This record gives sequence, C-alpha cells and structure tokens, in this order.
Amino acid sequence: MKILYALSFMCGGIAQVWAENETNVMLSHMSTFSTLAELLAGIERTFSNPDWERMAHAQLHTLKMTTGMMAYKYMAKFEMLTGRTGFNEAALEDTFIQGLPQLILFKVYSQTSLPSGLDNWKTVIHNLDCLHKGFAELKQSIHLFWPNVTQMQTLATTPALDTPVPMDIDQSRSRPETHLLQLW
Repeated sequence: MKILYALSFMCGGIAQVWAENETNVMLSHMSTFSTLAELLAGIERTFSNPDWERMAHAQLHTLKMTTGMMAYKYMAKFEMLTGRTGFNEAALEDTFIQGLPQLILFKVYSQTSLPSGLDNWKTVIHNLDCLHKGFAELKQSIHLFWPNVTQMQTLATTPALDTPVPMDIDQSRSRPETHLLQLW
C-alpha cells in the first residue's frame, strides 16, 4: 500500500507514465518492488543523473557572486551544490573564495586577520554584505535630504525669476584676479 501511495504522487510528464506502469505491474502482483526502499532505489536508477557529482563539481566551480547578488543568495546556491560534490572542507573553502568578487576579497584581505574555515568566511561575507547594504541605504537617505554639491552650485548660481540680472557688457576684457586670504 505504501508503494502504491508513493506512486500516486508522481504526476506529470514521464514520471507519471512510469508510475502508471509500475502501478499496473504492482496490481498484477508482478512487481520487483517489495519495499518502499526498493521503490526509491528504482526511482533513483530511472530518473537520477548518473553524472550528478561531476555536474555539481562543474556548477560549483563556475558559481560566482555577481554584481547585485546578495551574499545569502550566493551562499544558498553554494550550499545546494556542496552536498552533491563530496568535496572536503578545504576544497569547499577554496571554491567559495574563488567565487567571490575582487572587491569583496579586497575588503576581507584588508582586515587584520583572515577568516579560518568555511563557516567563518561565510560569516565575514554575510557581515560585509549587510554593512554594504546598510551603507547604500544611508547614502540614499542622505541624498534625499541633502542635495549634492553640483545641485547646490546650480541653485546658488541660478537667479530667481523675479531678481534682476546685471548685464555683462564687456565679456572680452580680462578680469582682475581676486585672491583669498588662506587662514590655514
């Protein structure tokens, strides 16, 4: 009954066709599956990729934290692939570091000490990402309240509509330089 129940959840595409065939074989008492574990092994044999580990290796080596990607997304993708590779801790740490952008690596290597171990690298990258996001939000909020220098210069040199503007009749003549006294 457990096997028939499990097969009933295989819906859509080739999985449904396979499940219907296995259900018919079960009902005719000719099934090769006598336990749920044997059914799961049969599903694995039929639908899994025999080169799954090699594909995970390739995907993990090409995984990069791209511009705009949050650290938690990079780490989630990394974690998804690590379980399929069989890499040891040192290989995973090296692969994780190689996927980081140079700007982040520069920030990590600018610290007084480097993280040791994959978990510590993940913590440092997560913290740097949170700090970067916080700084971007702060910068945005400052720009909302304080115009930048070019906007202030434009506002200072633009006359108001009702203010008379003196005419500059003699633009060709050079003007005397004014020197400001520097106090510091």
